[in-house]
Amino acid sequence: MSSFKSINYGKPLPENLPSHFEIDCPPDTDIWKKPPSTYSFNGPIIYRPVSVSAFNSAKVTVSADWKHKYDQGGLCLIINPNEKHKQWVKTGIEYLESRPNVSTVATDRWSDWSLQPMPVGSDIGVTIEIASEDDGSLWVYVVEADKRVPIREVTWWAEVNKAADCWIGIYAAKPTKEQENLVVRFDDLRIETK
Repeated sequence: MSSFKSINYGKPLPENLPSHFEIDCPPDTDIWKKPPSTYSFNGPIIYRPVSVSAFNSAKVTVSADWKHKYDQGGLCLIINPNEKHKQWVKTGIEYLESRPNVSTVATDRWSDWSLQPMPVGSDIGVTIEIASEDDGSLWVYVVEADKRVPIREVTWWAEVNKAADCWIGIYAAKPTKEQENLVVRFDDLRIETK
């Protein structure tokens, strides 16, 4: 557990890292950057610091009682976390149009966002993986049983400075102002480094 740190969390790290734990996320939090001037980086994150060159993969199962528009949680990878120009990938579940969806946001200069339906038979949870592949690409996968289903390639990963610092871990966010906190559950967090 000592290798994990947190930002925007304000509580002791969960005792059961990395096996089964929850993040209690307050309203009005997000990790998002949209032109011309929206910048939010106040969602709670629990992470391990590594270098870009050392990152191999991360996988977790995420679930919650999703209720409000944009409720979200999952994996996040943040490059140059202490710099003004951060880059990040966050992926997991986001609640939109009265249902949970598999969501990925990739942020270089600005954030872009993609959604897809939850896997068949999954109502509130999904297993998600981010992996740096041997060919230099970064892929996001939904894991169903023993099968990895590719859902997103992050193309700018190939140009990231391999000596740069990065954080890999989990996050939650609740961009709306409903007063009820969002409690996101994480199971079997696995982070592999080289």
